[in-house]
Amino acid sequence: MAVSRTLSFGVSRHQDIPVAGWPEILCRALSAGLGSAVEPLLAQDYADLLKNVIEGKADLAWLPPLLHARAAEQGARLVAVPERSGWLTFRSALLVRKDDPVQSVQKLSGVRAAWRDKSSASGYLFPRLDIVAVGAPAEKAFSSETFYGSVKTAAEAVVRGEADLCTCYVSDAAAYDPQRANEEIARALGPLANSLRVLHVTESIPPDGFVIAPRVGDAEQRAVGEALLKMHTTEEGRTALRDVLNADRLAPVTEKLTRSLNSWAEAARRRV
Repeated sequence: MAVSRTLSFGVSRHQDIPVAGWPEILCRALSAGLGSAVEPLLAQDYADLLKNVIEGKADLAWLPPLLHARAAEQGARLVAVPERSGWLTFRSALLVRKDDPVQSVQKLSGVRAAWRDKSSASGYLFPRLDIVAVGAPAEKAFSSETFYGSVKTAAEAVVRGEADLCTCYVSDAAAYDPQRANEEIARALGPLANSLRVLHVTESIPPDGFVIAPRVGDAEQRAVGEALLKMHTTEEGRTALRDVLNADRLAPVTEKLTRSLNSWAEAARRRV
């Protein structure tokens, strides 16, 4: 079924993708599956993106795990999550300068952290929780915490010596393969990666996902959901999956996954 109107696809400036025109690439992929127009709606940050979804300015959006859980609590519907090398989860690598003497996350103290966005699972929430869980309490672990908005800008701060620690998304498979982790970090950070090393890799992080706004009707919800789950069947979709999402396909949201996400979101709220 084609949707008879132009849909707005919400994304955030803090979704730091190293590909020119990536919002348009995503929109073309969805449009190819729907047979109707889709236009990007670029939010200033993740909080603004969530607001756009709940208020109906965006018909659908790509959100990190904590925010799609919050969106679902307010009537939005999570319909698809990326599958990457057979995994629905991903991880975050904590990075320090290569000449930094610290050798374990347990030894971190008085760190100047360069985070991405307060709603980012890999760029703030999970790395911070890991540091506090295995090392010093937050008031001792960090001397400062600054949000830079992008992975590269945070990494630049560490390379310049303005901060001590930053993060970078890595796949779940990379947690067991240091060479793959380094390749993924180099792909995300470019030459900056040459000055950094991996200090720690977090536990698995629940998947990011695609949500449909509460105001979208049932028929349009079904059409959008089907188009997302069939994205890997079109040339435009395969391009978006490979270049933007770093994924093989989009997987459906099962009842088991929903229970797991709800449990994680509740635990995260208690800890942050």
